[in-house]
Amino acid sequence: MLAAQAAPSLSTADRGIALTMLREIERDLEKNYYDPSFHGIDLKSRAREAELRLKTTASFNDAIATLVDLVTQLDDSHTTFVPPNRRIRVSYGWEMAMVGDVPLVISVQPGSDAAAKGLAPGDRVLMLNTFEPTRANLWRLAYYYRFIRPQAQQRVAVLKPNGAALTVDVKSKVQDKPMAELDDLIDELEEVIDRARDVSAAVGPEILVWKMAVFANADRVDEMIRKARGSATLVLDLRGNGGGAVTALRELVSRCFDHEVVVANEKRRDKDVKEIAKPARNGFGGRLIVLVDSRSASAAEVFARIVQIEKRGTVLGDRTAGAVMTSRMFPHTIGMGAAAFYATSVTVGDVRMSDGASLEKVGVQPDEMILPTAADLAAHRDPVLAAAIAMAGGSMTSEEAGRLFK
Repeated sequence: MLAAQAAPSLSTADRGIALTMLREIERDLEKNYYDPSFHGIDLKSRAREAELRLKTTASFNDAIATLVDLVTQLDDSHTTFVPPNRRIRVSYGWEMAMVGDVPLVISVQPGSDAAAKGLAPGDRVLMLNTFEPTRANLWRLAYYYRFIRPQAQQRVAVLKPNGAALTVDVKSKVQDKPMAELDDLIDELEEVIDRARDVSAAVGPEILVWKMAVFANADRVDEMIRKARGSATLVLDLRGNGGGAVTALRELVSRCFDHEVVVANEKRRDKDVKEIAKPARNGFGGRLIVLVDSRSASAAEVFARIVQIEKRGTVLGDRTAGAVMTSRMFPHTIGMGAAAFYATSVTVGDVRMSDGASLEKVGVQPDEMILPTAADLAAHRDPVLAAAIAMAGGSMTSEEAGRLFK
């Protein structure tokens, strides 16, 4: 397993930078983390242990790993450390996700080394480098290999849908970009959102399928609801939707319910905040079917659960990610001249649904569990969308459903 960037020895100046970052991270958590008891963790003691390690660690990569370890001890999906000088960016050329409790390849980029080596949708991932992917660790692996240790090459062991085993070393596409600053991170996030545009398709005169990629803004929600108003059924596809803006979530609830709805209760360190959506004019009053999967997170999970609590519609698919908290980014710079940007993402609010339950690490259990098989992914079939169309009174094969937005 080769890191995309070599691990240089830690200079005296870099050791000082690492110790400064540790103090800032500790301060960010002490001042802003929603639970002042830190789930029973002695934050000061853990920070002093990290300080001792930083005084003897041999490389900057190891120093970053020590800082990450301090933050991840909180075991919180929205509390993370964004390290400095993220010059090395990698594109792995393939993506996996949990389908039920099975890690499967869901996409492979044409022309990538992953495609050339034989990885394909539907392959079951047995090992990624030295790790066996699970629902519990997949988000950590994604975070680790994106921010902490980007890899120029990864060893991937898979089981094909036909039962054949394959182990390959997959090369990544490596880019060396200018030193990362706060604007750079914002631009990167905006680029992801820009690529994830909403799409919709009418299935006959009575059904509209809206594939909502991200909760971007209220205007986009209004635009799609206007399209949906002429249909008897709206199939809202939130699969792969990782959440987004609270304003967009509140607008969607306002446009889909004819009464005031408690979106969530947020418990912060200093106060409790109740998020309420009031019904809007010209909303959608037809039948609502919501599709979710293991990558549906945050606002997507909240909306799906509201639909269940209010008995507004039906939720189909897979159990969601269970990553539902409110966080803030606390940016910092260090150094003179070419200052390095880094940040701590801190959970500032514990989100609870109107029934008092938390979705964190639990997720939303769909009303009807429908999972694509490995063979479905390999053949680009979509049995979940096909089932939703049938529930709405339409007719579409899983093959046709898989081609709807291609």
